[in-house]
Formats: sequence, C-alpha cells, structure tokens
Amino acid sequence: MKKQVVITGATGGMGRAITRHLLKDYRIIAIGQNIQALTPCLQDVAICDLATYEVDIATTDWVDQLDTLLNDSPLHGIVNLAGVSCGDSLGQLTDADWNYSFAVNVTAPMKLIRWAAPHLKKHGQGSIINVGSPVGVLGARKSSYAASKSALHGLTMSVARELGKENIRANLLLPGPTITDMTRDWSEEKRQNIASGTFLKRLCEPEEIAQMISFLLSDDSSYMTGSVVDMTAGSMLGH
Repeated sequence: MKKQVVITGATGGMGRAITRHLLKDYRIIAIGQNIQALTPCLQDVAICDLATYEVDIATTDWVDQLDTLLNDSPLHGIVNLAGVSCGDSLGQLTDADWNYSFAVNVTAPMKLIRWAAPHLKKHGQGSIINVGSPVGVLGARKSSYAASKSALHGLTMSVARELGKENIRANLLLPGPTITDMTRDWSEEKRQNIASGTFLKRLCEPEEIAQMISFLLSDDSSYMTGSVVDMTAGSMLGH
C-alpha cells in the first residue's frame, strides 16, 4: 500500500503538476476548489490512489472531514500549497482582504499541520512542506500577501523545532516565477521581462517544483528540516 500525502491547492496549475508527479509514489488526498480541473492532467495516470476534497480552506470546519478520506496506509506528509494574493497597497487595504489572506495562507496550513501531527507521530516520521513566497522575505505592494507568507515562514520554523524530536520534518519552499494558468495569460513581453530577472533567464516549469517537493518528501532529504529552499533562480537578489 502506498503511503499517503495530503496536498492543498491541488487544482491550480502548480498543484496539478505536483499531484500528477506524486501519484507515482504516493496515495494523494487532493484538496482544492475546482476538483474537475484535475481530470485533464490525469488522463494517462492511474487514479485509483487519488482521493479528492472540494472545499474552500478559508472555512473553519474542513479539516474535520479529512479522517474520512484516509485509508489504512500511513500518512507520510502534507503539502500546504494553496495560497491567495489579495489586497492592495496599505492605504487601500481592507480588513476583509487582510483577514482572508491570513485565513488561506497561514491559518489553513496551521490547521492541516495540527491535524496531521498525531497521524505522523503514530508512524514515527513525516514531512511537512509549506510553499511560501519570496515576498515573505522581501515585502511587496500587497502587504497582506507578504505578511501572511512571512507568517508561514515563522510557522514552518516553529513546527520544525517542535516536531523534530518526533522525526517529523518541516521545510519552506520558495518558488520563483513559474509557468501556471495565471502566467500563461501574460503577454510575451511581460513573461520575458520577468524571466530576465532570473539567472537562468527563463520561467520555472511546474514540474520542476513538483520534483523538489518529491525530494523534500523522500528519504533523500532525511536531514533537512527548518530549511528555506530557494527555487527563485536568483530572482530574489534582483528584486
């Protein structure tokens, strides 16, 4: 029986690539707001090891339903990928946008980690991957987004510190500009301008993010915890 991994944000462009990649090695519980979006990318993949859960993770009671989606195999890890960038510059920022940013980007990951921890402890190991953003370090015009991603960094380090003695690892991944549904709508000029800010002069492929997440879940990264994995190809230095 395959070990299990829970992924939030599984139905976005990056999430679909991650789900598809991880299904080779794990049973996946895919969480997202548009589960039908998974179908096209899984046509040639065996989906018997896929469970889905369509939900807005900003709601308060979604985690309680996860126990019904687990099977008897061990929970191996979780990937907190879901994120939202909403709000405006400080003068125009509303309380609603601030609160929603934190609900999705910080509170939901905390709830999933809190739910997962006893399951991971039961099996004596686990890997928690939180997907942050360079703006959590550098700041951004949308302070609600930057502040929530910075808080996710603090959550990751705290979880790594607390759960390390249980052989449960927690790491933060910072993706660079990646080709997703959103970036495919950009003009070629905009894509080139953003790509030029990286040392590799190109955008990241979602499959490359999937490969890094697979590494962080695997035993090949068994001594990595409390790490900030920079996948920005140098673009953080150019901000």
